[in-house]
Amino acid sequence: MSAQVNGEVHPSSATISHITGYPVIHDGLTYFKQTPYGQKSIELGDSAYQTFAKPVIPYFAKPYQYVSPYVQKADALGNNALTKVDERLPSLKKPTSELWDDGKSLVFFPVRKGIETKEHVLDVYSTEYKKVGGDNLVAYSKALISTGLVVTTEALNWISDLLKAGKVRAKEASDNAAQATQ
Repeated sequence: MSAQVNGEVHPSSATISHITGYPVIHDGLTYFKQTPYGQKSIELGDSAYQTFAKPVIPYFAKPYQYVSPYVQKADALGNNALTKVDERLPSLKKPTSELWDDGKSLVFFPVRKGIETKEHVLDVYSTEYKKVGGDNLVAYSKALISTGLVVTTEALNWISDLLKAGKVRAKEASDNAAQATQ
């Protein structure tokens, strides 16, 4: 479970490997390493490690032997927990660009629905105006009122359909519960 790099043994972690295996995390780390601030942070972290931690690490080798089984068990538990998270949230394994597109579509859903609704109302108004005919204030008013009535009727029909579907589901659930008690 340890990798040797430049003659030094670096312990590896299944949990950290699992986390960095997520496309979003991997892409984020890659981007961070490419930016000037990221590169400078890595340089400063490495120099701090070389100056402060590396000279002290040999003194912790003996006590680490006693703690090592617990660290490995915690690592295994973390990896197992992430595996269960993967099962429940398969979207974590999606490519970053796909997650980005899904997020944008979710955020802009109200805007898109608002535009679609505006276009629908304008289409209904246009249709009603053509039905009324004429080119005066009375024709515009009749078209406006009939548009309001048509859109209201559509909204009430939509609500009615939702309520009917809920009623059917409730009826099925009560029937299933009644059968389960028998």
